[in-house]
Amino acid sequence: MSADSSTASKSTTNNNSTQRKFIKRPDDKVLKQELESLKNDIKKLDLQNNELNDQISKHQIDQKIMDERNELTNQLKALISKQSSSKNERNAINEQIKTIDNSMKKKIAEIQQQTSKNNFKSVGEIDQRISNLDQLIDAGNLKLADERRYVKEMSSLRKLKKDFGSIEKIQLSIDSDKQKISDLKKKISGTQNKELNTQFDTIQKKLDEINESNKVIITKRNKLYDQRSEIKKQKDSKYDEIRKLKSEFDAKFANFKKLMAEEKTKRDEEYKSKIQEEKQAKLKAIAEKELSEASVPAFTQEINSIHNLLSYFDPSYVKPAAKTTSSTNGKVPSTTRAARTVEFPEEYVVVKKEQEDFFSGSKKKGGKFNKKSSSTTTPPTSKSKNFSVAPDIVVALSDLTIPFPLKEDDVPQTITTLKETLSALEEKQEEQTKVNIERAKAKIAKLEAEGLKDDDEEEEEVEEDSEVVEEA
Repeated sequence: MSADSSTASKSTTNNNSTQRKFIKRPDDKVLKQELESLKNDIKKLDLQNNELNDQISKHQIDQKIMDERNELTNQLKALISKQSSSKNERNAINEQIKTIDNSMKKKIAEIQQQTSKNNFKSVGEIDQRISNLDQLIDAGNLKLADERRYVKEMSSLRKLKKDFGSIEKIQLSIDSDKQKISDLKKKISGTQNKELNTQFDTIQKKLDEINESNKVIITKRNKLYDQRSEIKKQKDSKYDEIRKLKSEFDAKFANFKKLMAEEKTKRDEEYKSKIQEEKQAKLKAIAEKELSEASVPAFTQEINSIHNLLSYFDPSYVKPAAKTTSSTNGKVPSTTRAARTVEFPEEYVVVKKEQEDFFSGSKKKGGKFNKKSSSTTTPPTSKSKNFSVAPDIVVALSDLTIPFPLKEDDVPQTITTLKETLSALEEKQEEQTKVNIERAKAKIAKLEAEGLKDDDEEEEEVEEDSEVVEEA
C-alpha cells in the first residue's frame, strides 16, 4: 500500500472515531426507588383494608334476619326473572303480530289494485253480468254491432273471472291472518300475570321493613364498604403508576438498544469502508505496478543486451539513442539484466550450438565487457591462440540463445545473428508491448473481481462475528 493510501486510511479512521457518540444506559436505580416507594404505599393500604374488614365483620345483622333477608332477596330475583321472561314473551308475540299485520296489509293492497280497474267485487257479480249478456244475445233483438260488443265483453269477463280466482285465495289468506292476530292477542293477555306483580310488591315491602329495622347497622356497613372501595381505587392507582413507570423504562431501554444497534451498524460500516479503502489502495498500487511494468517496451532488456554485445564484438558499432514512447512516459527503462524467458517472434528461429571450452585469441579493445575480460580471460588452448570470450559475454549470448563464437572467424556470423535478432525484436516490440498491456489489464480485472468476492465474504464474517459493545 502506498504512503498516500496509508495516510488517507488513517485519516478516515480518525475521523470515524471522532464521530462516535456516547450512548448512556438508562439508570434503573431511580426506577427501583420509585417502585419500592409505591410498594410500601400498597402495603399501608393493605393494612387499612384489613382493619376495615375487621370492622365490617363486627357490624353484623342477626343471622336469622339475614337468612330471611337473603331468602326474600332470592325470591325477588326469581320474580324479576319471571317478569323478564314474560316481558320477552310478550315482545316476541308483538313482533309476530306486527309481521302478520304487515303481510296482511300487502295482500289487501294487492286485492284493491286488481279490483280498482273494474266495478266487480266478487266472482258472483261477474257471473251475473255474463248471464245477463247471454240472455240479451239469445233474445235476438240486438243489432249486429251490439251483439259483437256483448260477445267481446263476455269474453273479457270470463278472463276476469279467472283472475278473481287468485283474489279469492288472497282473501282467504287475509282471513287466516286476521284469525292468527286474534289468537296472539289473547295469548298476550294471558302473559300479563298480575299475580307476579302482587308477589313482587309483597316481597319488596318485607325487605324494606327488614332494612329499616337494621338501618343503623346497614348504614355503618355501607360506609365501611365505601371506605374499602376507596382503598381499592387507591391501590389500583398505585398499580397503574407501577405499570406506567415500568412501561416508560422499557421504552427508554428499547430506545437505548436501538441506538446501540444503530451505533454498531455505523461502526460496522466504518470498518467495512476502511477495509474497502485499504483494498482499493492495494489494488490501485498493484494495477499501477502491473501497468507500469507492462508499458515498458517489450524486449527492452534483450535489445539493450544485443546493443552491448554488438559494441563488444564490433568496436565501430554506435548504439542508437534510446527511443521514448508514450507507453514509457518518457522514462528510459532499466537495463538491469535478470534471468527471464525471452519471447521471440514466432517466425524467428535461432539454432543454438552446444557450448565448448573457451578458446583464447587476440584481445579486442573497446566494448563494454573488455575491462572485465582482462581479468577473467580464459587461458589459450591448442586450437586457437590470442582469442577469448568473457564469461559475461557467454551468458548474455546464452540468454539470447545465440551461439557464441569459438574463434575469431565466427565473430562476423555472431554479429549478423545479433543484428537479425535485434531487427526481429524491434519489429515485434510494439505488438508484444500491446499484448503485455492487455494481459496486465486482464490480470487487474481478475484481481478486482476476486477483491469484490472477498469483500462479500468478509462482510458476512463481520456480520456473524461482530459483538455489540455497550458503553455505560
